[in-house]
Amino acid sequence: MAEAQARPLATAGPERANVALPLEQIQKVLDDVLDLGEKGAMMAFDMIVSQAVHHRASDVHFEPWRDCLTIRFRLDGILHEVAMIGKQHQERLIARIKVLSNMVIYMREMPQDGRIDPHADRMNRSVRASTFPTVYGEKSVIRVLDHKQDLMRPDALGFRDDVVAGLRLLVRRPQGALLLTGPSSSGKSTTIYSLLRELMLTHASNRHIVTIEDPVEYQLGRVGQTQINPATGFTFEVALRSLLRQDPDVIMVGEIRDRETARIAIQAGLTGHLVISTIHSGTSSGVFTRLLDMGIEPFLAASAVTGVLAQRLLRSNCSHCTRPYTPDPEFLAQYDVPKKKYKFMKGAGCKECRGLGYLGRLAVGELLITNDEIAELIIDRTRTRTIQEAAVRNGMVTFLQDAVDRVLSGRSTFEELRMVIPPADEVEQAMRAMAARAKTKVAPSGPKKSAASAAPAAKAKRGK
Repeated sequence: MAEAQARPLATAGPERANVALPLEQIQKVLDDVLDLGEKGAMMAFDMIVSQAVHHRASDVHFEPWRDCLTIRFRLDGILHEVAMIGKQHQERLIARIKVLSNMVIYMREMPQDGRIDPHADRMNRSVRASTFPTVYGEKSVIRVLDHKQDLMRPDALGFRDDVVAGLRLLVRRPQGALLLTGPSSSGKSTTIYSLLRELMLTHASNRHIVTIEDPVEYQLGRVGQTQINPATGFTFEVALRSLLRQDPDVIMVGEIRDRETARIAIQAGLTGHLVISTIHSGTSSGVFTRLLDMGIEPFLAASAVTGVLAQRLLRSNCSHCTRPYTPDPEFLAQYDVPKKKYKFMKGAGCKECRGLGYLGRLAVGELLITNDEIAELIIDRTRTRTIQEAAVRNGMVTFLQDAVDRVLSGRSTFEELRMVIPPADEVEQAMRAMAARAKTKVAPSGPKKSAASAAPAAKAKRGK
């Protein structure tokens, strides 16, 4: 009888795994699949990846705790818990990830990373996997790479039209360095790949396009891609130095991390190559300060860097359930927005957006194009704020203003804006408030005598 009941479950589980399930139902189906024994771990992983793709998750976290293994999906930049698996299934599930990504199964004390072939699962998606040892066992994070062609066009990323036009203008130039900046998971890689794809489609026959990455996320046809391996000494610096002897026209460097890589990249941008790379900085104008701090001469930075894109990602209101709403007046005051002038919108939550009110993300950015005025400011080692103000005078829209405009047009909310881009003066206001509170606690310069200490002195005076 028990076998008769289990047989339908073995067929029902995988069938249900291949269709999009509500997030709250994933736990039940996953439990049923894992009850199938050894085969269950294989089916469970396939199901998790399948559901991650259906729900458009960018990452899946397998997190071990004392009594369970938690599964979380990152949906539009936010982590959501979808299942808690029994501890007895943890080792088999992590081992499945290692097998598919060609990791060493028995190595549990060291971090590992790998890549799962697109044909290894039913969804035909490339998956990047990594493991990391913790006190409760190995944790793993897999990144599901999206290969939809419509997401790879620059004009489909959500940028304003003038930003897209500026980027296309910069990558058509025969030489120079285009740098992208922003925090992790802000869409920099996607933007770079979209630009490379456009170059590949329009100039593949007459331009030699190569990349140096860590790791290779998307495989592009007719683009020479290589992945660094610091463990063997094959770093960005070594790869870039060698690649310049390969007669490249366009070089994509995954990230400028150190002085030597920055020096070679900037030099390449001056000597007839188009260099596209990323560098960590808060704003587009801050990239020049970062380069100078890394030891790049100001005249080299001003001459080689043709443009800088600073970008962020905002969650978009779900178009299926967007409704008018009244934002917190504090938000309007912080972003200097008059309440009566605009109609604000927010997703109420529906089946399409899984009750979150948001569906998808859009890119906001500021594109600084280097002109003579900005070049002179860089050479003079001017403050970052002065360079930013000059860029705005020359027509640049800051990513903060861009994001506010998206909120005012009903495409996102102030709650999302504040989480991604806090008000420019919020930190300064907080620091001033802290300083004011500290000042009130400081005692006056002249020490006051207490009543107890003053009494003996008065008595001695009367005795005299």
